[in-house]
Amino acid sequence: MMSPLAERLPPATPALHRTGLLLGLALLLAGCADMTSTSAPRLTKDGAAARSNYAVTPKNIDAVRARALDTVNNTRSSAGLGPLALDGSLNSAAERHSASMSRQKRAWAFGEDGSSPIHRASQAGFQGGFLGEMVSETYQSEVQAIATWAAKPELRAILLDPRATRLGIGAFQDPDMKLWWTLNVGQ
Repeated sequence: MMSPLAERLPPATPALHRTGLLLGLALLLAGCADMTSTSAPRLTKDGAAARSNYAVTPKNIDAVRARALDTVNNTRSSAGLGPLALDGSLNSAAERHSASMSRQKRAWAFGEDGSSPIHRASQAGFQGGFLGEMVSETYQSEVQAIATWAAKPELRAILLDPRATRLGIGAFQDPDMKLWWTLNVGQ
């Protein structure tokens, strides 16, 4: 026997189920993060990322990268794929690009010098095959940024590329606490 409220609700559609699963994944990933900032990232009334006190500093960047790597590797493991390892040259390329996006005030693939993701990785000393880059302009943590990328099929395909073996992540934080994230994947 259904409740009167359940009888008035429309039946769930496959799209609604997918949305629910993606939201559940995002919440699960966000819940796994060990966020040591003074407050957790939050949303405004219209759903945009609200300003927060989540800080990425030289003192905690290694922990930020470890959480990002764990998040990506958990996502890959759930898909039956092997783990990635952090790569110093990909981290350097990602850091450089995050700072460049901040100066440009634009989250996109091109550096202020016109560089492409592959060019930046090569300049940073990366010797392997470059598979993809993800960028974000947000007030959210690295875990939330990765969950957002994982929800987009074209970006999820980069995270789940079976050829991938290495990962680099960079962040640049503006004085207003806005974060510019770059995640590079290579083999």
